[in-house]
Amino acid sequence: MPGFASSGDQKRPVRLLTAALSSGNLPHALLFTGIEGIGKKTTAMAFAMACNCFNLHEGYQTKQPDAEITEPTHIEPCGQCRSCKKIISGNHPDIILLQPSGAMIKVDQIRALCSKLVLKPYEASKRFVIITDAQKLNLEAGNTLLKTLEEPPEHTVFILTALQAADILPTIVSRCQQIRFNPIPFHSLQTYIEKNHGLGASDASVIASMSQGSFTRAESMMKPTWINKRNWIIDELEALPTRSINLCLAFSEVLSKNKGWLLPAFEIMKNWFRDIVIYNYAPERIINKDLSAQINIAAKKTTINVLILKIKAIDKAEREINANSNIRLTLDSLMLTLSKG
Repeated sequence: MPGFASSGDQKRPVRLLTAALSSGNLPHALLFTGIEGIGKKTTAMAFAMACNCFNLHEGYQTKQPDAEITEPTHIEPCGQCRSCKKIISGNHPDIILLQPSGAMIKVDQIRALCSKLVLKPYEASKRFVIITDAQKLNLEAGNTLLKTLEEPPEHTVFILTALQAADILPTIVSRCQQIRFNPIPFHSLQTYIEKNHGLGASDASVIASMSQGSFTRAESMMKPTWINKRNWIIDELEALPTRSINLCLAFSEVLSKNKGWLLPAFEIMKNWFRDIVIYNYAPERIINKDLSAQINIAAKKTTINVLILKIKAIDKAEREINANSNIRLTLDSLMLTLSKG
């Protein structure tokens, strides 16, 4: 695991963190917010590594007392000392990573965490607790964590990651320093795809556009069948208004049999209708850039009001499925709505 260079062009968050590191004034709790797949967890781990890197802090100790760090963004953990290697391998006893168990972060997980924090750090100068997807804390877990944040253990830094602060208990948010992570810039994503997956500039540009600033989405789209699945879904959507009810429901039947692909399918549908909405006003901002000719034709056959209703219907279906509604019935209802006009 490299240092801050792996944070995906998150210049402002890295600047804030390295400034805190250079000053020695570390907050006891941080909240990293932003969409999935933009480097929040990676940056948290890099920060934990930098705060405990033997070589980096040895360098500080050799500085003159009145010396200033004028380039905090250049502060990088060495990646070679014992502490860095343990963090990279996931074996550092004082770097605690807590993730959802199933759909939620449960109170038993937080209680187990709190029992660990009663003890002093084993070897780190700063113990780190990194809680990913903190928006999935259930109410009891959130309230239990709050008590610890109100009286944080010595030499311990909490980092919570979440999609947005509004999804977390306000009392928890108020005890954290918030740092907002932005989507990865288009050209950074394109360069990453070209370099790491060997795609040409044209194909990399399409993937970078569709991934909407997320490394995670870009990686998922690297699978050979992804583009074919996208094209199939779009073709099915375009054909729905001309099909019988039985054929419309056949589409929902196929989707219902692959639950792991439902959320990406919803995203493809919404992006398609969004592209049609904006094509006549800002064609350069469409996501499916390789399908611009097809989008142009589709934009001439419908109205913005119909498209907005379809996007809202997809959002509604997605919420219902996330709330454990019957998948097949939800998809059947959605397809009947999408087949209109």
